[in-house]
Amino acid sequence: MARFELLKGLFGLLPTPYTEDLEIHTKDLRSVADFCCKSGQHGIVWPVMVGEFYFLGEEERIRNLDEVLEEVDGRLPVVFGCSGVSVPQVLIFARAAQQAGADAIIAMAPARTNAAVAMDMYRRLGDVFDGPIMVQNAGTYAPLRGEQIAELLDDVPQIEYIKEERQPGPKHIAEVHRLVGDRIKTIFGGAAGKFLPAELRRGANGCMPACELGDVLSRVIELWWAGQEDKARDLHRRVLPLINLETHPFMRYMLKRRGVFTSLVERSPVGVQALDEDDKREISILLKAIEDEIEAYPFESE
Repeated sequence: MARFELLKGLFGLLPTPYTEDLEIHTKDLRSVADFCCKSGQHGIVWPVMVGEFYFLGEEERIRNLDEVLEEVDGRLPVVFGCSGVSVPQVLIFARAAQQAGADAIIAMAPARTNAAVAMDMYRRLGDVFDGPIMVQNAGTYAPLRGEQIAELLDDVPQIEYIKEERQPGPKHIAEVHRLVGDRIKTIFGGAAGKFLPAELRRGANGCMPACELGDVLSRVIELWWAGQEDKARDLHRRVLPLINLETHPFMRYMLKRRGVFTSLVERSPVGVQALDEDDKREISILLKAIEDEIEAYPFESE
């Protein structure tokens, strides 16, 4: 029996931290997984776009899945990102997830493929992973129409969740909800949580943003669940200016200010995305709007 019968709510995406010699910083990775557990988030996903799966080798990715699972120790569901450069590689990661005991897997089609390849990939995933499968329906990675998702559900019973990321997100979430909402457990939104209230109103019951502000966005969802829509929208408006600044350097910087990361190293040059002193001052100003919402891991002074 699965450890978690229903996955919903705020699933924080872990950025992948690196050491000075550009290896995965396993201690920081474990720290950010623990942060998600202790800060009130509802689940963990690693590695997807936020985790820079495209920069990670097969062995280090599989080895660090074991580290994340060990750190979390069943406190939250862990979803392993299986996206890769080819369908065979995606299947390698799915088999590793099966062996390691991940609670679910998520994948999108490899780049420069089409919907037919994507649908074949999900059918193959159903052959190698027994647990819940999430379709990551990203707009630039061979996205599927709602009718194609419905067809997949007939073929792959393990598909229980959809992360719908075709833009505009709320409209496509509404499409998926209308066509298959009664056949899947949860539709997750994306886009860093920028459109979270609209996604919830149109049929989503979860979101997968980067985790550095995941505790605040978890609170937005919980207020919504409690029927307090006005308070949920007010909190979302207060955190939105920070979400709008989100880049990989921003995620790492925020996690370091919260005492989660020790490293800000990037595996590739960030160029104009690097934070300067004016960026950091602006972040400190914007944080004042949500400081009363932070219960764990308060932001340290710059």
